[in-house]
Amino acid sequence: MKYMMKNLSDKITAIFLYLLLAEIVVALLLAIDCMVDYHFYAEDCDTYAIQETYRVKTGEDFEKMEHGLTMLLSGEDVSALLHSYSKATSNVVMIAQDANGNVLLDTSAQDGGFDPTSGVAYSVYRPFTVCNADGQTTEGVIHLYLRAGLPARDSYHLAASLVNMANVVKYPILVLLALFILLSILVLGVIMSSVSRKDVKNQSAAPERFIDKIPFDLLLMLMALIMAFVTLLIVLTSVADIKQTNLVLWNAVILLLAFIISAIMLLFVISLATRIKYGHVYRNTLIYKLIAAIRKKNPGKKDKGDFKVRFISKVLITIIALVTFEVLLTLIFLFQYKTHQNGPLSEFKFTYFAIVQLIVVSIIGSLFYMMIVNIHQLRVSSKKLAEGKLDETEDAAAVLFGDFKEISDDFVSIKGDILEAMQEKQRSAEMRNELIANISHDIKTPLTSIINYADLVSSGGCSEEELRNYLGVISHQSERLNDLLQSLIDVSKLSTGTVKATFESLDIGLYLSQVLEEFAPAFAEKQLEPEVVFPDQSLLVRCDSSMLWRVFQNLLQNICKYAMPQTRVYMEIEKRGEYAAVSFKNTSAQRITLSEEELIQRFRRNDKARTSSGNGLGISIAKQFTELQEGTFDLRVDGDLFKTELLFRLSEPAPETEA
Repeated sequence: MKYMMKNLSDKITAIFLYLLLAEIVVALLLAIDCMVDYHFYAEDCDTYAIQETYRVKTGEDFEKMEHGLTMLLSGEDVSALLHSYSKATSNVVMIAQDANGNVLLDTSAQDGGFDPTSGVAYSVYRPFTVCNADGQTTEGVIHLYLRAGLPARDSYHLAASLVNMANVVKYPILVLLALFILLSILVLGVIMSSVSRKDVKNQSAAPERFIDKIPFDLLLMLMALIMAFVTLLIVLTSVADIKQTNLVLWNAVILLLAFIISAIMLLFVISLATRIKYGHVYRNTLIYKLIAAIRKKNPGKKDKGDFKVRFISKVLITIIALVTFEVLLTLIFLFQYKTHQNGPLSEFKFTYFAIVQLIVVSIIGSLFYMMIVNIHQLRVSSKKLAEGKLDETEDAAAVLFGDFKEISDDFVSIKGDILEAMQEKQRSAEMRNELIANISHDIKTPLTSIINYADLVSSGGCSEEELRNYLGVISHQSERLNDLLQSLIDVSKLSTGTVKATFESLDIGLYLSQVLEEFAPAFAEKQLEPEVVFPDQSLLVRCDSSMLWRVFQNLLQNICKYAMPQTRVYMEIEKRGEYAAVSFKNTSAQRITLSEEELIQRFRRNDKARTSSGNGLGISIAKQFTELQEGTFDLRVDGDLFKTELLFRLSEPAPETEA
């Protein structure tokens, strides 16, 4: 499941969809508010809504009738007025009577009259006072009736149809409201989850947008002030009687202001999600910075981490705070309801209460949606880890945040450890198999030579010269076998960790020269010319003499076995800060096909045909002995050039004693 929207068009579409859903929600709230005003959800819902609708619409008809009476009393023609109220075009019947009960004007006279007792949908009357052209006044009463069934398709018929439709949809509209609220919360949650970091690996990275750099508590106050100002504008539109005089204009104003509130809330929520992803919601607050500044003035206290709260505690604190806010808001609403029992329901500020509730629910829903997304992502990661799907990777760093990110990092660490352990196990198995094969070969070869030449010597049929040659071969193979056994003993000790270094102070230049004297015959036999550069002054190093001898011995043996004959071998000792550096460089007789890492491994030789007398353990043992002496071992290959460099820490020279 993909939670991220990587394309800009997807993000723009999601933002547009959220704003559209928010406007639909506000429009539904306005419709519900209007239904509440007209008692659609009250006990008198069957009569109040239609009666109130008719009452509001009759005002214009009364004004037309009063104007018609003025024209009639002045002797003007009122046929146009009578025609507009014919039975075919209007459901309204108006009868004007003077104070004595005489009928002055009857709109139904042209249709044969009207009997009020025959059935009317609605009736109302209003007194009037009109003046004729001579200034004489006439007083009386105008009776207005609506024909039963409303046969004409006028505005009253349309209003009745709308009221009937409202009665049908008054409960489904609540379901639609809940549905669109859930959809808007879902889209808002997707937008929050899709907020990504440009550099997730860099934990010290900071957001680049200006709004995300504003201290969070300051941003919270600014957003609250802006939304309070917009809410005040909504209140002022109601106080200015715009709702009563022009309901359509009032709804348009509310929708515009609601759009502004939705956009502000979207900016705030995106900034909140960004801060959560970067992990500095509370760190980028004025309160936190103030506390940090106070703590800096008291360096005696050790900082153990500011505001470190367990995940469960964070959830509980958030839930308790939100529930407390909801309870207080509900109590305020109930208080207003109880203190305005005799007024219309519109005075209980249901719209504002609903808007605030919508904002709170949107924030809560978005946060819980993000938590669900994170929990699902952790579940998927843990399931893959349990199923052993370690090779499947998924970039979830931009989705996870906070404690979820830490848990994911732990999963990644565990996964890395498991992979490393499996690779190490595989390497160990390969090395074990190779060890058995190599030991079998390396022991069998000299041992077979010793046995064969010993049989020839013991046969007694050898000349004196052949006997010397055979004994020389036996001696050489015995030394080779002894070297192999000594190397195996060293490897065994190093593997078990029983070898401990006994440190002493030695002149490393003098020590190397002593080892070179031992290898002078071997160098001469292969026509190798040593080029040694010693420092101007003695360098005393902290090392183990026997281990250092074994390191030099293995490296020089490796040179004698694999160096190209009739070439120079370069050795140099120099001081580097607090260390003495010893380097060995020689030209290989064969092309070097292995990497530095492979050459250091046990039983790895560049001579894959195994024609040389080496056993592949010398460099590995030299490296481990060097590290046991707290030194460093570096091997480099450049073409046929083979170079090793050792670093040993210098020791303080012993103080001179007075004579």
